[in-house]
Amino acid sequence: MERLMDILAWLRFSDPWWLLLLPAMGGYVLFRWFFGRRQRPGVLFPGVARLRREMLAINPIAGALPATLRWLAFAAGVLALAGPRAPIPASDLAANGIDLMLALDVSESMRQRDFDGKSRFDAARDAAREFIDSRPSDRMGLLVFSGGSFTSCPLTLDHDLLDRLVDSIEPGIIREPGTAIGMAVLTATNRLKASESGEKVLVLLTDGENNTGEVGPATAAKLASENGIRIYTVFAGRSHGALPADSTASAPRQGRAELAEMARLSGGRTFSADDPVGLSRTFHDIDRLEKTRLTGRRQGSTAELYPWLMLAAGLMLAAEMALSSTRLMRIP
Repeated sequence: MERLMDILAWLRFSDPWWLLLLPAMGGYVLFRWFFGRRQRPGVLFPGVARLRREMLAINPIAGALPATLRWLAFAAGVLALAGPRAPIPASDLAANGIDLMLALDVSESMRQRDFDGKSRFDAARDAAREFIDSRPSDRMGLLVFSGGSFTSCPLTLDHDLLDRLVDSIEPGIIREPGTAIGMAVLTATNRLKASESGEKVLVLLTDGENNTGEVGPATAAKLASENGIRIYTVFAGRSHGALPADSTASAPRQGRAELAEMARLSGGRTFSADDPVGLSRTFHDIDRLEKTRLTGRRQGSTAELYPWLMLAAGLMLAAEMALSSTRLMRIP
């Protein structure tokens, strides 16, 4: 009730001069009530008491209902013409969402087509795009890395832009060779630590082990944890099959162990996928794990009351016509 009174107190009209019709209508009704009753035509009918016994007499209050509805409809129409606008105050807004950075490996090994005919990177990009679209309430950013790393997109709610940027990247866009996982985590940490959100997450996807960079994965993961960042690591590759010329047979195993240790140190989890379905399921699992409540502020706005008043006027006129044509019909 208090909020309703606040809204009414701030009610504004775009054309308030129309409101002068309301006292004019009130004066006309009073004139008809005091001076028009004597001139009202009627029919003399004997035995009114019998009509009441037969339940045919109309209650005076009910008999006045059609006229009341008609005048209320006219009043609602006048108010609509005045263009009333009610302010909607700012209010707290709660939504599911977190601040999340997505780090994608763009090293040359991601070109291998061992994901059911797709390259590892194409499969990862498809799963990442689906993941982005499934979390509209999150601020998300994009980081790419190989021997070096850079932020392709800072944290944003513009997921259409983020989708376009994900589509535009390809393996090899960073000239430095190798896979600097520790440096990628450090870059993402620098982006996320400035966030005011209580929930910060890094999702890192790679197909190899850390083999370059000034900071190791474990050191970077500890630093991320100190800044309240959880790391979810995804190993996208096979432990068998064709390997790059600069790789060793132990690279996949070593890479998985590094990713698992990073996730453990930061309080996250590690996943592994060797086909597109597995990648999609992995991102779906991360999506289910990372659901939290963030509160924001909905800005105030203005509500136009014109359509609601016109609707009310139309309904009251329809009711008046229905009653005047049936049970509450007046003759003459």
